[in-house]
Amino acid sequence: MKISKKRQIVIAVAGLIGSTMAIALASKGLDVTVVDGTSEEDRIKRNKGRTYALSRTSKNLLINLGLWDPKRLNVSPIENIMLSTRKNSSDTIRHLLEFNKETHEVGPSSYMIEDYYLRKALGAELNRNTKIQLINSTEVIEDRTNSFETKILLSDKSLISTEIFIISDGRESGFAKRLNKNFFKKNYNQLAIVGNLSHENKHNFVAHQLFLSGGPLAILPLKGKRATFVWSLPTEFGDKISKYNDEKFINHLKYNIGDILTNLELIGEKKMFPLYLRFLRDTIDNRKVFIGDSAQAIHPLAGQGLNLGLRDVASLVDILLKGKKLGLDLGSNDLLKQYESWRSFDRISLATYTDFINTLFSNDNFYLKTLRELGMNAVDKSDLLKSFFVKEAAGEYGNLPALLKQ
Repeated sequence: MKISKKRQIVIAVAGLIGSTMAIALASKGLDVTVVDGTSEEDRIKRNKGRTYALSRTSKNLLINLGLWDPKRLNVSPIENIMLSTRKNSSDTIRHLLEFNKETHEVGPSSYMIEDYYLRKALGAELNRNTKIQLINSTEVIEDRTNSFETKILLSDKSLISTEIFIISDGRESGFAKRLNKNFFKKNYNQLAIVGNLSHENKHNFVAHQLFLSGGPLAILPLKGKRATFVWSLPTEFGDKISKYNDEKFINHLKYNIGDILTNLELIGEKKMFPLYLRFLRDTIDNRKVFIGDSAQAIHPLAGQGLNLGLRDVASLVDILLKGKKLGLDLGSNDLLKQYESWRSFDRISLATYTDFINTLFSNDNFYLKTLRELGMNAVDKSDLLKSFFVKEAAGEYGNLPALLKQ
């Protein structure tokens, strides 16, 4: 076994959340090691074509870390959001609610960002920053924790000791399973079909949420004449149409969205994944903390998954910096409990909210359909309610950590 090395903080894995966590901590002068079992090229290839909605507060985080460059990141603002319904293809699309962009001084509440560009920017900073050690293609084999430190054994036989081990290894967290962590899980019996499109007309930076008889379909603007779609469907039906060839699938998509986008073509492959709520009951352990999808996986209907993980990042940085200033052990239970207490309400409320709107909007029950249409009509007539929901989408609620503020 190689000689043990001491690092203030170790992070698994170098995904979007883990990488941002490392960069944020390094920007505050902390020494960080990031360990990932795959190569940077593999991570880029595996996530090719993925897109995310980025809230205004998440944009602030990237600004504060010196990573926000709209051209380099190829971002597309969401200037309007249209919520509509359609009973069937013979029925016209009826607009229920519209959120317009706020003042130019404030800017859009959300942006669309592509995984490739964000991951490349994060990867470049990981490799550039001398406070960050990135160990690729190496697995964490074992971790042992005592009162003073956690010792982490890697697959190359090296040993790292650290005050705190931050875990961000995704939805089906292997570390959570290893520790027998307890999850709340709810299977929605749905799957999402996602992909990117080219089209002939201009999208005018409008995001559409269509409530169809089969399930909600989101059409979100990308840079240029491109868009991304997220279609939530019952598992059996979704599995059937996901197997359509490209031409048949595009025809089915056109059949449902009308003339919102014209002359559609798929860019790359469409993908599908099962939808469920998975919520870690206790995000901390002995000198360990779970963040991002390893702590919570929510329904994509509200487009808040990445933003929720970035709020984990900003909050944990605040807590660890306060601990450092007071000379505390960064992995102390008292410090980690402060983090968990701060994040618990946000995590629970957003998980509950996305679960509720999925029940409301993925249901053909006459009474629920009537309730949601009446509710959206009421919101559409109230500037106060619109402003509330826009600020929620922008992430401007609750006690914000410093990195989320402009």
